This record gives sequence, structure tokens and C-alpha cells, in this order.
Amino acid sequence: MDFENLVVAQNVNGLPGLTNGGSDRFKGVEIETEYHFLPALAGRLTYAYHDAKFRDSVQLFDGEPLQLRGNRLEMSARDQGSAELSWAPATGFNASVIYQYVGDRFLNKRNTALAPSYETWAAGIGYRFPRWEIRLQGENLNDTRPPVSESEFGDAQYYILPARTVRLRLSTHF
Repeated sequence: MDFENLVVAQNVNGLPGLTNGGSDRFKGVEIETEYHFLPALAGRLTYAYHDAKFRDSVQLFDGEPLQLRGNRLEMSARDQGSAELSWAPATGFNASVIYQYVGDRFLNKRNTALAPSYETWAAGIGYRFPRWEIRLQGENLNDTRPPVSESEFGDAQYYILPARTVRLRLSTHF
């Protein structure tokens, strides 16, 4: 997929602004497979390959124009994948465990700062009744905190992956 004249956020004199991003090319493939070992026991594998690059984009850095052609788009991981195993009957005890992988990615448009790949784990247990469910769910259980998106507040500032989170949820089904 090719993008032309895409409007992107950019720091303009220390303030958030918009500019023409030039042209970018996005190539990739995503695959997913799911297998049911038993009616309530399923496994799922996913993989995504993304090759997101600047095609023709001249941007100012320290007041000097720089052609970014061929550079990977910032914060765009080339490889991502996951594996999940879940036990989910219509009623009764249920559980799941999820592993996620995000490959390395550049933190900046000039491709000079490479952030390493990271992995996260999630898991949950619960009990499902005919009309409601109670579930304890944990996200980012290994508490990894890599940068995951660029901040709009300035150059070289990033939002990091939220810390380990555990939630108790009670839901009803209508």
C-alpha cells in the first residue's frame, strides 16, 4: 500500500503541528491459525511481518532538510507474533495464557536509535455462569516497560507500555 501526501504530526517551533509526510510504502503479511484440541480447549498462533518505509519524505532536522527515503517508519516493528492457549467452556471454570512478541523498531525517523524487541505475558482465570461471569485478568505480567508510541509533546519523548495490570471483572450477559 502506498500513501501520498499523508498529513502527519510534527514538532513545529516547539509546538505540536501538522505537515505533509511525503510518501510512504507499507508491505506486509499477517497470518493466524487456531486449532481446537477439544471443544473448549483452543490454541492460537499469530504472526505479522510489516515493512513500513519512507519512499519520498524530506523533513527538517535542526533546520536542515534530510531525505528519509528507505528508512523504516519510527515505532514500526517489522515482526510481531503471539501464542495463546485458552480453556473456555460455555459455563464453568475458564482460563487463558497469552504470549506476545514485538520485534525491534526505530525510535526516530532518521533510524539512529534502535529499540530492542520485547515480550509480554497475560493470563486470566474465571468462572462463567449461564448469565454472568467473574474473571481475574492480568496484563503485562512480566512488567516490561519499553517505549511503544511517540509523544506529541516533543522530540525523543515516548509513551511506555503500561505496567503490570491485574483486574477483577464481573460481567453479565443479556
